[in-house]
Amino acid sequence: MFKTIIGLEVHAQLKTETKAFCSCANDPQSQPNTHICPICTGQPGTLPRINRKMIELAIKAAIALNGQVNDHIIFDRKNYFSADMPKGYQITQYQKPLAENGWVEIFNSARKKKITINEIHLEEDSARTLKKIDTRSGREKSYLDFNRSGIPLIEIVTAPAISSPKEAAEFFEAIHMILVYLDICNGHLESGAMRTDANISLLDSQTGKHTGRVEIKNLNTFKNLERALTYEEVFLKDHFQDFSAEKALTKDWDERSRTTIPSREKETSSDYRYFEEPDLPKIQLEQAIINHCAQQILEKPFERLERLMHECNLTFDMAKSLIIDRPFVDFFEQTMKILGTDEMKHMILRDVKAYLNHSGKLIQQTYLTPEKLYQLLKFIKTGQIAPTLKTKLLATLCETPKGIETIIEEENLIKIDDQDSLLQILEAVITENEEQYEAYICGKKELLKWFIGQMIKRTKGRTDPKLIIRIIKERMGEQNE
Repeated sequence: MFKTIIGLEVHAQLKTETKAFCSCANDPQSQPNTHICPICTGQPGTLPRINRKMIELAIKAAIALNGQVNDHIIFDRKNYFSADMPKGYQITQYQKPLAENGWVEIFNSARKKKITINEIHLEEDSARTLKKIDTRSGREKSYLDFNRSGIPLIEIVTAPAISSPKEAAEFFEAIHMILVYLDICNGHLESGAMRTDANISLLDSQTGKHTGRVEIKNLNTFKNLERALTYEEVFLKDHFQDFSAEKALTKDWDERSRTTIPSREKETSSDYRYFEEPDLPKIQLEQAIINHCAQQILEKPFERLERLMHECNLTFDMAKSLIIDRPFVDFFEQTMKILGTDEMKHMILRDVKAYLNHSGKLIQQTYLTPEKLYQLLKFIKTGQIAPTLKTKLLATLCETPKGIETIIEEENLIKIDDQDSLLQILEAVITENEEQYEAYICGKKELLKWFIGQMIKRTKGRTDPKLIIRIIKERMGEQNE
């Protein structure tokens, strides 16, 4: 009976060197209040200056999101009082945004859906409020860090076209993937580099009656967005009759209690008293600039995802895990051009990924190259080194600039496949461990694993385990299967 109606406003910090309207460094995570000036702290009499790189990145984002870039744009003042906005207003875009009428296709392994984007506009970020306990009074106090004040943002405003909390999370994740992949935003959710405000209401599809709109502010993870909207969806169903269409409410998400908390009444555009920013000029966007930004987008991330699924026979989840890390997907494709086998594909997705996850490194922080990985697999497949050394050698190739031949020579890792030599090693193991030998001969066959382990240890993993098993069984008078 109820239809859920959701719209999102996604805010993303742009990867510029300096802030939107001054020359302070765009570095919000450094020591508080170390990158500030009279402009970004809102001192009277200061004049803002437009950051060209901010405009270019915003155009690039708009094109990636299939938006229509306007040929001229203006900045406006959004007037409101907040401790973290000392000017008493925010420089944003209202009358003429950067781009309009975009869309993003969200999809998973089962379906696709196109979500309409109403507009994409530029604005400045506010200061960051830090909560700390005063050591003397024991009370919580609020402090302001102006390093974030004035950092350039794009705000991506969807149509009310999202129909479930899960779908909202998928859209937010899609925007995150696109902006990070194209190096427009660093995407650090935990630090607020990307965050979203979510609007939700319910419609009774039988009567046409609908609730008022609830806005949930500053959600910065995919899971919390889904949880907050799911909680509010239930709340609106329970209060459908008494939450009239005229009502509007703003809430915050409390992660500890996993509930939404009312914060204030929802403002309307008239409350902000928008007017054109008098200290900044109108900007004419030449087609040459727009074309230059478009040329930087050779392939959109979801286009590449679908291509990899088709060309490399990847599942949706495999391709997605690659796309979220552009240097890694570049490494994957370069390696697959050298040797495009299933074994190489699985070596990258399983073994290389495992090393990166364990070490906490990115692929570009290692010495591993597609050529070195190819050489490692070639040495294993030709029998020059034992497969059991793969993990060890892969780690060494990642951690040193040495080639595979040098490592094998320095560490004496040439494969031992001489049966007489292996039999001599086994005889030494038996002589030194007569109790285990007698137990095995008398029927304690589970000791086979122990003998295999001893042989691998003494050969330093330089032997094929299958050969070791055959030699042990022959020595013990057993038939090999």
